[in-house]
Amino acid sequence: MINKDSFKKITKLESMISSNLFVSDFYQIKHWAYDLTAENKVSKRYNDCLCVVFVKKGNFLFDLSKNSYDMHSGYIIIDKPNYEYQLRPSLGECTIFNFTDSFYRQLLDDLHLKNTLFFSNPNILSLMLQSQPETEYLHFQMMKGIHRMGKLEMDTMVLEFMNMIVSTISNTSVDDELNASLNMNRLGTVEMAKAYLNENFIKDISLQEISSHCCVSPFQFSRIFKKFTSYTPNQYLQNIRLKHGEMLLKNTNKPVSEISFAAGFNSVEYFATAFRQKYKVNPSQYRTGSHTIRIKN
Repeated sequence: MINKDSFKKITKLESMISSNLFVSDFYQIKHWAYDLTAENKVSKRYNDCLCVVFVKKGNFLFDLSKNSYDMHSGYIIIDKPNYEYQLRPSLGECTIFNFTDSFYRQLLDDLHLKNTLFFSNPNILSLMLQSQPETEYLHFQMMKGIHRMGKLEMDTMVLEFMNMIVSTISNTSVDDELNASLNMNRLGTVEMAKAYLNENFIKDISLQEISSHCCVSPFQFSRIFKKFTSYTPNQYLQNIRLKHGEMLLKNTNKPVSEISFAAGFNSVEYFATAFRQKYKVNPSQYRTGSHTIRIKN
């Protein structure tokens, strides 16, 4: 449970702080820190998008229609768009994932969710789930890397996070739903994506950007690419960037800091860590050839 005095120092005595953590093409990640325990009345709010709430600390209490939800850390709630809800006195922190309308429509179409109980019943507006170790892990990794991750890396993790939630709701495997629709006619999609990644690897590419270029949804694109290449789009991009960095280390005298940005990394530290994970030596050691190179696939 959160210490109330220390919490007030964090929030600077405000009842609620909402801050944007990450914005991509089809979602927004926000942090909510709140102390509504001193308020005697409920706080009315309106949700206008598909929303996933991950309770990080404390409690999250709200009323929706005739239902009351009492959530604490370790719970996730998925909300449909366009309804009013009321926050009740509570103290805690949440991570909020807001998704665009176009993503919501693609989600329903690609995963055939329109006939599932939650998404088909207009009287069910919200669903509370207990988080699993895997979803806890994904949330932890997203928050840990939120200030260093590029768009494609974060997009991939958010999509996997949603895959796990949807699989729990529908009681079916997202992979099974998508793989059933994949065939060899999609090979051209992968070829287009590879060309795009190789031409633009220095940029902060998003999943939506690549999938739109290939004329498929983010859900479809991620599974198509993995099926034909055995790599996620982000893994493929990361390997291109590392190879480019390796070639620059081998064939130029540019400093490591310059090479890291030329390879598409947003920090020297991130480049050095990724390089060491793949080649088992740091960039400087690779350049001098003072260690045996063992490449990790």
